[in-house]
Amino acid sequence: MIAASLPRLTLLLCAMALAACSNQRSSENVFSVAKTVIQQRRAQPVTPDPQVVQAVVTDALSNTTGPLALYALEDRKAVAVLRPIARNGDYQTWASYGSSARLSATTLNGVLVSTRGLGNDLMSSRVEPLLEVVSRREDGVATIQQRYLDGENQIVNLKSDCKITRGETETLGGSVSGVRMTAECWQADRSVVNSYLVDANGTVVQSRHWAGPTMGYSSIQRLR
Repeated sequence: MIAASLPRLTLLLCAMALAACSNQRSSENVFSVAKTVIQQRRAQPVTPDPQVVQAVVTDALSNTTGPLALYALEDRKAVAVLRPIARNGDYQTWASYGSSARLSATTLNGVLVSTRGLGNDLMSSRVEPLLEVVSRREDGVATIQQRYLDGENQIVNLKSDCKITRGETETLGGSVSGVRMTAECWQADRSVVNSYLVDANGTVVQSRHWAGPTMGYSSIQRLR
């Protein structure tokens, strides 16, 4: 489990390209943004204020005892603190802390595999072949499948062939160490680069994983 320091979270918010740390206050998170994203596609998303995110993280860590995660959709400049609401085997479903909205994200070993209610959702993913290599912290190859809703609400099947490379050891939040694994994935008309920080137990404690052309990159970091 990770109890990330607040200064580290501020740096992470900047580093994840959610835009420069802004003084403009915003309580927007992944799930509240989703309510209006379809109607406001032409508008520039509002960058969340890191101080607001820190306040939510502090409140969540202080008032809960279970797992928590920091979730970001980079293209939408949206951030949420997630709490678990359901589990199906190895699949964990999360909802936004402090919200009763019926919107959710599902992960497999710290990697986003589906969403519901966020607009142009990632419907399902088959990432097990990639995670098998990543969790062993070894070089390798894997093919993954993703199914997402396009702009016309049609399900699109997407195949990615990935080359996985082991990187250096990194320390997260000053306390948790892991190996940085990188997966360069090729599709029919694009290539994307995913990254995963994997601890000695094979657990992905931080991930940056491409969730489809309508959602872009999804970043997830376990807080506890």
